[in-house]
Amino acid sequence: MGKPHDLAVGEAVFYAREQAIGIIYETYSFVDGPGARPGVSLLLSDGRNLGGFNAQEADRFLLPLGPTDLDYRFTDVGQLAADYGRGLFGEAFRCAQVLHLSKTLAGTPARG
Repeated sequence: MGKPHDLAVGEAVFYAREQAIGIIYETYSFVDGPGARPGVSLLLSDGRNLGGFNAQEADRFLLPLGPTDLDYRFTDVGQLAADYGRGLFGEAFRCAQVLHLSKTLAGTPARG
């Protein structure tokens, strides 16, 4: 299992299983309870919504890349798709690509 980390909305991650860059668009605690570390929901750069990862899954499968300065409030999947379609995540994904490149050049291993 990877090192425990707390991911925040707007943070870029690398999902090795898909060899894809993603952005955290939501954090939640309703699944594992209010005392647990939050789970996260992930949007990939190609627009696919991978949905939720509990804290342990995020630790295992998501490699944090860093913040993108995206400020997003998730309401529903329809709005998420519309926001992606109109380019709201574009700058965040460009930032995520730069962060991923810098980690790759620094030799940070991909997990998952």
